[in-house]
Amino acid sequence: MFALFLQYGRYLTIAGSREDSPLPLHLQGIWNDGEACRMGWSCDYHLDINTQMNYYPTEVVNLGDSHLPLMRYIEDLSQAGRSTARDLYGSKGWVAHVFSNVWGFTAPGWETSWGLNVTGGLWIATHLMEHYEYSQDRVFLERQAYPVLKEAAEFFLDYMTIHPKYGWLVTGPSNSPENSFYPADSSEGAQQLSMGSTMDQVLVQDLFEFCLKSAVLLDTDVELQLKLEEAIAKLPPLQIGKRGQLQEWLEDYEEAQPEHRHLAHLFALYPSNQITPDRTPELSAAARVTLENRMAQEELEDVEFTAALFGLSFARLYDGEKAYKHISHLISGLCFDNLFSFSKSGIGGAECNIFVVDGNFGGTATIAEMLLQSHADEIHLLPALPQAWNTGSVSGLRAKGKIEVDVVWEKGQLTEATLRTYSPGTVTLRWGDQRNTFQAETGGSYYFNSQLELL
Repeated sequence: MFALFLQYGRYLTIAGSREDSPLPLHLQGIWNDGEACRMGWSCDYHLDINTQMNYYPTEVVNLGDSHLPLMRYIEDLSQAGRSTARDLYGSKGWVAHVFSNVWGFTAPGWETSWGLNVTGGLWIATHLMEHYEYSQDRVFLERQAYPVLKEAAEFFLDYMTIHPKYGWLVTGPSNSPENSFYPADSSEGAQQLSMGSTMDQVLVQDLFEFCLKSAVLLDTDVELQLKLEEAIAKLPPLQIGKRGQLQEWLEDYEEAQPEHRHLAHLFALYPSNQITPDRTPELSAAARVTLENRMAQEELEDVEFTAALFGLSFARLYDGEKAYKHISHLISGLCFDNLFSFSKSGIGGAECNIFVVDGNFGGTATIAEMLLQSHADEIHLLPALPQAWNTGSVSGLRAKGKIEVDVVWEKGQLTEATLRTYSPGTVTLRWGDQRNTFQAETGGSYYFNSQLELL
């Protein structure tokens, strides 16, 4: 069933998002049973998880060409977002908020409580970074990715401000989609707008660092490089709250909805790699506390994308059993008989179980992430292998650096691995605590035994 679900996700990607498709996948993919439109959700582009999750598995399951419609859409969105940056914020660059559509809607939503998600456009634009990191396509970087991301960086350099108390460079007013908190004076009631939400800061840091690295590689924009270096040094750190959790906001606020379906601040764990068990063990422990606190809520908003986010997060924490638990729940409890995923009735205004396709893609990404990760300067084989999959094989997965990977394992132990490299560079291969670093050539095939010895 798990192998079928992964292949089903690949099939849906191919069916709904091909190299020449005029538009990327929306909230219902390219399918629409009418229920979402009937209750007012519509088939639009939600930019605070749903559209992004539609493309979470695309690169790792070796369907990079299916990512291209989204790349073109992001370019169009950036052009539309210039007027919003100029007219609403008096800033350079471009910005988009919580959702968009085929006509490039980039203004805030009509309620400040959720509409001022100022990093919605940036979040979707991180897929430009991902496509480059997997493809190593310098022409794509120079002509598409860098120009769009550079303008996003210019917006945030204009928009962000120094926090008067901490001296950090922060966004705001903004929110943490679509959650709320109690301020220090709880008599004010639940609030959503704040300065420097964790989600914003993680996205901005990834943006600034990618733009700086790209500008150096392309030998361009020296003045911008200096501004980015200065700004990066002023960004706030990730923080651990009094309950041991990863803070969702700059202050250690109390959650008004501890059962909330969104886990936006865990972007630092997945798909970013600002939190990893090896490099940031304390922050990884805090991320686990966040996950466990959310899971413990009896009234948890149990929807398709949340189940996928739980699975993806535990995969990044190398916890195969918990990742398996959540992907199992997604497939068995949050999918119709045809395996389309859904949001449960009563959540987010849903009047019935509403088909939303992101769970299919989030589940596909989770299965792939349990078998292969390549986000922290190394290719990690079987990082979150559950006991239920103790013997098996997978072929044709893709790692960053333009590399294809085959893996075979038996009784929970790696038996062999094959890497096919399509660009030169230094590659670090990992299984468990074992590592092998070697120089790859274009068109190379490399075979490894259970000890990661190169054969």
